[in-house]
Amino acid sequence: MTKIARRDLLAALAALGVAGPALAAEPNRLWSGAIPPGALRIGQAWLAQHPGHTAAALAGRLAPDGWSAATVEKLRLRVATDFRQGRVFQYRGWRLSDTEGALFALTVLSPA
Repeated sequence: MTKIARRDLLAALAALGVAGPALAAEPNRLWSGAIPPGALRIGQAWLAQHPGHTAAALAGRLAPDGWSAATVEKLRLRVATDFRQGRVFQYRGWRLSDTEGALFALTVLSPA
């Protein structure tokens, strides 16, 4: 399994929410510089509620076939399924899907 850089992972998160699958192919367009502290705090909170996860395990769960635009679309479907099935992660009043929480956690565990 190849490692994913935080910047690329955050681009995938952004693509899930706002930018669409095309951004996953060009993550450097969105992120330059430091990772937003809020993203790291969300990931740390998810890890605190789900101890024992490693970057390799989360990457394998979230992107078993590697990171691509197709992965982003699969993750979007997983996010919607999480909400429908009540798999949510709450952080300071925010309700995120478990998949979104795991993506933020992977950001924390991934190399800068």
